[in-house]
Amino acid sequence: MPKKIIAILIALALVGAGLAAQGTVAVSLTPGAAYIHKVRLGLFPMSMPPQMAIWIEAADGRYVDTIYVTDKAAAGKWRAAGRSLRPESLPVWAHARAVAGRDGSFMPDKAHPLPDAVSGATEKAAFQRIWQVPAGFEPGTYRVRVELNSSFDWNEAYPDKLAKTDPRWSEVNGQPSIVWETSLQIGDQAVAAELAPIGTGALRGEDGAVRLGLDGITTAKDIAASIEAAYRP
Repeated sequence: MPKKIIAILIALALVGAGLAAQGTVAVSLTPGAAYIHKVRLGLFPMSMPPQMAIWIEAADGRYVDTIYVTDKAAAGKWRAAGRSLRPESLPVWAHARAVAGRDGSFMPDKAHPLPDAVSGATEKAAFQRIWQVPAGFEPGTYRVRVELNSSFDWNEAYPDKLAKTDPRWSEVNGQPSIVWETSLQIGDQAVAAELAPIGTGALRGEDGAVRLGLDGITTAKDIAASIEAAYRP
């Protein structure tokens, strides 16, 4: 019997026995006061929406799947970054996904973009993204993470025009990415949980660790007003 058919039969058997979760996970984001970042580049004022990634991990931190990522990060569509893939934009998500790209970066590039099913332009208003729980999915506690980042988001703690030798220098990042998180029980009952900001990503994208706490963070805390994750069986 072909392996694909065997896998389908096993998944159906698990569902029938009540050992596999079904349903959807919906992540809803309400923009905050700093969702659209206004910046002047030379003589030109610009309104810049944030870059973001939404993904799900096991309780022990193992990457499970990407729910949504903005298209610049999903396909390396950076306009003013030279050959850089902007590893500082979404470092926690990129390292969690752990797919090596060009020049040792974990960010996708134009030759290896993420599929349209999980990518798209930054939404201009409140939105919701839906993740279909796959067949045979093991029920249990998972964590939903959202990483947000606005370019050129300078403040007193992360000022512009620093020397490259300064530990706060980060090309065009300004404040580092902000990571929001919650735990979510996926099983046989509907549940919902609010995400909270827990820390920041690596300032230059050098690793995928979360720096706990928000010291020195100002406007970046207000990119989102609220984020909720909800599971529906």
